[in-house]
Amino acid sequence: MNPVTLPDAEWFDLAPPGGGVPWRIFLARPQGEAPAAGFPALFMLDANAGFATFAEVLRRGAVRPQATGIAPMMLVGIGYPEGDDARVRRHVDYTAGPGAEDSARPTGGRDAFLAFIEQVLKPHLAARFPLDPARQTLFGHSLAGWFTLDVMTRNSAAFRSYVAVSPSIWWDEARLVEGLALARKRPPRLSMLVGEWEQALAPWQALRPEAGEMAARRARRAMVDRARGFADRAAAAFGPAAEVRFELMAGEDHASILPSAMARALRFALA
Repeated sequence: MNPVTLPDAEWFDLAPPGGGVPWRIFLARPQGEAPAAGFPALFMLDANAGFATFAEVLRRGAVRPQATGIAPMMLVGIGYPEGDDARVRRHVDYTAGPGAEDSARPTGGRDAFLAFIEQVLKPHLAARFPLDPARQTLFGHSLAGWFTLDVMTRNSAAFRSYVAVSPSIWWDEARLVEGLALARKRPPRLSMLVGEWEQALAPWQALRPEAGEMAARRARRAMVDRARGFADRAAAAFGPAAEVRFELMAGEDHASILPSAMARALRFALA
């Protein structure tokens, strides 16, 4: 079998200073000459699960930017080497501590992970590519969406724009709300997207054997209500100088929303 490769893409492993467990970094490089300030960049979390899809959405959209609203930019995916238990590592990286539905998995690596992005990954990329530090976006889905919102509230200068898709606000909603009250120098840009069927069963799920358990979990987590409520709180906290968008995506659930949200995320990042 011949492997399929992505044009203008690469990956490498990058570890924190002094060694330690590395992260796997995926890059989709833009074509053409960089703008004077450098290319904008979108940093995608959980890259093992969707980087190729995101890169293709970007590549195809950038062919006709006048029609799509998508222009060349750097796509940076952050994931994990093969053999690592990504579910365990992401549970550590994306959380500041135990959540509302705590499990036996370890938590609390949020600060170390953000430090890696800010102090290791970004300087590494800046040394290789002309990137615009004023046009960088953080993109996260599910628990990575919770991390995205937490960075926005407590370290808002890390990125200019934030895209949280189906964010697991239920994990620790109190911390996110508390973060909105913290002082910040510049109101960030925020886009929140959640699927229509994330708080109730979709028609094709209603007859599944586990339908009752699924319905109870979705009602408890209240993904749609929490996302809409947090967007309202963020708009009120940041004031008219901020740009806060909320979109309920028809026909999508927690899994299917991701490909549908990618083009919207790219347009928001480039706006």
